[in-house]
Amino acid sequence: GGKYGRRLRKTIADIGKLRTRQANRRRDFTHKLTTNLAKNHGMVGIEDLRVKNMTATAKGTVENPGRNVRQKAGLNRSVLDNTPGERRRQLAYKTRLYGSELRVVPPFHTSQTCAACGRVDPESRKGCGRLFACVHCGHEDDADHNASVEIEARARRTGGTATNSTRSVPRTRVPATGRRRMRETPKPAHTS
Repeated sequence: GGKYGRRLRKTIADIGKLRTRQANRRRDFTHKLTTNLAKNHGMVGIEDLRVKNMTATAKGTVENPGRNVRQKAGLNRSVLDNTPGERRRQLAYKTRLYGSELRVVPPFHTSQTCAACGRVDPESRKGCGRLFACVHCGHEDDADHNASVEIEARARRTGGTATNSTRSVPRTRVPATGRRRMRETPKPAHTS
């Protein structure tokens, strides 16, 4: 034991406190985010992500070793830290609670689809950079924003898998061919 043992136990306890604090912050952020989305939007569109498939082992096997193991392990950590499954679970019950609608859409190629022209091309999204640059129409955008516009368009177009549709707030009509962002009409102020 001695001095080193005490120091080691103290360090481990400090690390445990930090991890607990981080987990609490993530949980708090997730609750605030999902409440805000469910309360303030008539429809919330999300990708139907399979976290288990996204975080498959990076190591591979002896015969078929994994590639970019360190990067894949880091990505797995960030996916699990982002808790998409927990966000979806909370959105499902909060959209019902606040009378909005959750639409779940297929995630295929959302990061490679141009929100302006609709063409899918992996060349438009070189590597894992932050830039989306369509090789067909020249549209450029932040990659995450471009994907979010595509997810919204899919949710509006297909209706996704609606978990609820009780809200009676009138919405502006979205043209079938239009991919521009449309907003809900403002809610009338309630007087009490």
